[in-house]
Amino acid sequence: MKTALGNKSRIVRAVAGKGNNDVRRCYRNGCRWPASASLTYAYAQKVVRIEDLTPQPHPAAYDLCAAHAERLAVPLGWLKEDLRVVPPAVTPIRPEVGSWETAADASASGA
Repeated sequence: MKTALGNKSRIVRAVAGKGNNDVRRCYRNGCRWPASASLTYAYAQKVVRIEDLTPQPHPAAYDLCAAHAERLAVPLGWLKEDLRVVPPAVTPIRPEVGSWETAADASASGA
């Protein structure tokens, strides 16, 4: 006879494993977020390229989540090229200088 805990653990394993193979995860240790960018190196040119996630995993590319792709630091003397077409979800929206002045004028006038 099966215990409730034994049945539950089988159900949890079945649900947890279902469909998770389709989601590519961030390559960074401890990160469980889905990947949204691919990182490649051009060693001869000393360039690190971040691109939109490739349709298929590639052995020369590292999958990164948006947060790790955004915060990636490159070695001294290297260039970071962010070639993503889709803007990352963690990038803050920065208003243009003119909109700051308009907002400041509106708050000063009490509007």
